[in-house]
Amino acid sequence: MCSKVVVLLSFFIIISPVFAATSVSVTNIPSSIDQSQEFEVDTLLMCTGCTGDSYLRGVFYPSGTSYFGYTQDNAGKWVNVAGGSCTQYFKVATADLQEGSWSGKLKVKVDAESSLFSGPGDYVFKIGRYTTSCGSPVWSGETTITVTGPTPTPTAAPTSTPTPTPVNTHTPTPTPAKTPTLSPTKIVTPTPRATTVVIPDSTPTEMQVLGATDIPATESTAVQKKQLNPMIISSTLIGLGLGILSLVLVWQKRNAILNK
Repeated sequence: MCSKVVVLLSFFIIISPVFAATSVSVTNIPSSIDQSQEFEVDTLLMCTGCTGDSYLRGVFYPSGTSYFGYTQDNAGKWVNVAGGSCTQYFKVATADLQEGSWSGKLKVKVDAESSLFSGPGDYVFKIGRYTTSCGSPVWSGETTITVTGPTPTPTAAPTSTPTPTPVNTHTPTPTPAKTPTLSPTKIVTPTPRATTVVIPDSTPTEMQVLGATDIPATESTAVQKKQLNPMIISSTLIGLGLGILSLVLVWQKRNAILNK
């Protein structure tokens, strides 16, 4: 009976190293980061019995399995590829394992350009370990990290700018003002009138007419008579008036003498 127990225990001791135990743990995770900030996390890979290389990847995600984020590889290059290309991530070779474990720092950062990044907010973070076959990874525990930064401005739909209506800037040519044509003013030259100068002491035949031809004697005599008649009448009336006035004075003087 005792020999059977010893054999059974020896069997389990011999075959137990064949089953590999793999786990990933992460410490020193910040609670809040800027969306453009890179940071380091302390990573412990336990890979007892691992016979191949391991590849470590840090991921962010709001939920589910839609992962995004950058992980720095061994050459310092930032990598963000799908799990099927896992060999591009940080490599932990089998030779790097010490007694089935590896510990070190892993650099990661958010991929703010990813379509899965919806701006500042809370995101889940974890570390995964892939094998060379890039099959299903072994994940660490999940930790929530608050990502800060500017809120992305939504792209506004382009607004169509109305085509401006062309404005007629043609300036009409000014019409020159019409200068009125001045009609020549007709200057009327007065016709000189004949002036008759009568010389009383001369005979009708000796009468001179300025600016005219000789006038017949009969016509001159008629003109002279027309001019003398008013004078004669006036002289006669004055003489009669003076005679009447003389008579009145004489009459008054006579009466004055008689009354004495």
